[in-house]
Amino acid sequence: MGYNKGYIFKSSEEESEMSDAKEYWPYTDETTQGNIKISEDVIASIATIAVTETEGVASTAASMGVEITEMFAGRKNGAPRGVKILSDPEKPGCLVECSIILKFGASVTEVAKAVQKNVKNAVESMAGIPVASVDVQVCGIQLPKK
Repeated sequence: MGYNKGYIFKSSEEESEMSDAKEYWPYTDETTQGNIKISEDVIASIATIAVTETEGVASTAASMGVEITEMFAGRKNGAPRGVKILSDPEKPGCLVECSIILKFGASVTEVAKAVQKNVKNAVESMAGIPVASVDVQVCGIQLPKK
């Protein structure tokens, strides 16, 4: 498995929609017979599933700005909420930011550490993209229903 450090490709399918340009992470190894580019949405989906499968997590949480934007503009084609994939030219691999809501009674620090581990393992094993860091923001606690 290999990650071609250094180049992240921007989609230019529709130049009129520059704000919707996606980043694509290149993947190469000795068996690759051509180009493989993995969309940031794919990586975000993998990370979102890993987050929601973590014991103690009730759900992912979108930021207030995202929720307001979605209210007026509509949600982007099923894009994962509460998970962002970023790049930093100083660090190899991707940076993952997760915003979560915990189940009542769960240990905040233990769940956050488990989310970090699960996201890193899932993205690296499924996409072959190294993860430089996983930042977890605990946004709330889901109270039990009466």
